[in-house]
Amino acid sequence: MTNPAELVERYVTLSNHDDIDGVLACCADNIMFETVMNPRGSMRLQGKAQVREVLAGTMAAFKDRSHRLASIISQGNRVAAETVFTGVALAELGDGVRPGDKVAIRGATIFEIENGLIARITDYS
Repeated sequence: MTNPAELVERYVTLSNHDDIDGVLACCADNIMFETVMNPRGSMRLQGKAQVREVLAGTMAAFKDRSHRLASIISQGNRVAAETVFTGVALAELGDGVRPGDKVAIRGATIFEIENGLIARITDYS
């Protein structure tokens, strides 16, 4: 069985290398991805096709984009990670973010692993 924390670390590393296929290979076919952004609402995606679309959009929206795992806690099939995202916006992104602005977002992400793959990602930022 894949070590859940190592799987999450591989997922983040592949994302930082803009390897969408590699990222999705870490995920179950019916992956559930949810971003909770209080008070602005949330986004919920189901399946690799929807996740691929959002990953590609995020990768295209930023240059010098990086996710970093500041800390990680693994228990059974769940992994909790404190994350830091940084990047430079390439387009207007809302909330006053303009092209050239540096973006830094600190958050927490919960990963649930099933059958050696990431089945659910819940991101709080």
